[in-house]
Amino acid sequence: MSTITEKIEAQFDTLSVAQKKVAHYIQSNMQDAVMLSAQKIAGKSGVSEATVHRLAQALAYPSFSGMLQDLRGHVLKDQRAVKNFVYTTSHQEDSWIEKHFVQEIENLRETMAWTDKADVHQAARMLLDADRIWIAGWRMGLSVTSFFSFVLKYMLGNCELIPQGGVAEYAAYIQPGDLVFVCGFPRYCSRTLKVAALAKEQGTKVIALTDSGLSPFAKLAHLTLYAACRSTGFLDSYTASLSVVNALINEISHLEKERVKINIEKMEVMFKAFQDNFEWTNRSKP
Repeated sequence: MSTITEKIEAQFDTLSVAQKKVAHYIQSNMQDAVMLSAQKIAGKSGVSEATVHRLAQALAYPSFSGMLQDLRGHVLKDQRAVKNFVYTTSHQEDSWIEKHFVQEIENLRETMAWTDKADVHQAARMLLDADRIWIAGWRMGLSVTSFFSFVLKYMLGNCELIPQGGVAEYAAYIQPGDLVFVCGFPRYCSRTLKVAALAKEQGTKVIALTDSGLSPFAKLAHLTLYAACRSTGFLDSYTASLSVVNALINEISHLEKERVKINIEKMEVMFKAFQDNFEWTNRSKP
């Protein structure tokens, strides 16, 4: 018998845009959704209450109540979800700052559970084997992509962050032997999706860092890595995403120690040549 997550994944492409919003919310917020009415789930998803009921029918449930019952059963079978559920419903935070950090910790825990060591190894190997690495992801995603591209440039020398204002010019040079790394979280930037789609059409490998298997980026990628991005504020959190790329950086360093060492040594020579650092000893006395 299929679980609710399996039903959502199997039927997702056939759902309406509004129904996809509900399905994505439920898939990403199961512990919260089990406590909500159809009306409240609709509000959280930004759709009408009727859409929630239509989603239940589209997933072959007799009613919303049947879907909710299945969802609750799925959560209870997930021991990690049970622990999170008990913690979040019994623990009272002393302040908003504590609630903020508790959510960040939960994002990291959830991301750790999603992340397979074999996937990190494969992604690192794909990055190392690429002729050239192109990185795409803008707006808030720049907190991840700008950092990752800088470090890969420092370590490997063959990485380029595609600027948002020059997508067409840079995308024209993507070749089959290259690799495109995309970072895409809600609201799923259409330009970043176009870069991933173009790369896939040309036979270029794509690695995606996103929030869910229902993400449009997951369907375009040869390999997908996931990170939770929930927040207590009005902006998503990218703490877990940065942790994932840090894991990739560590794996790359482990796999190609000598290559990385040589590149870093060359880069440090250039830093010194261009005096791209601040020396306290060079400060003039007042």
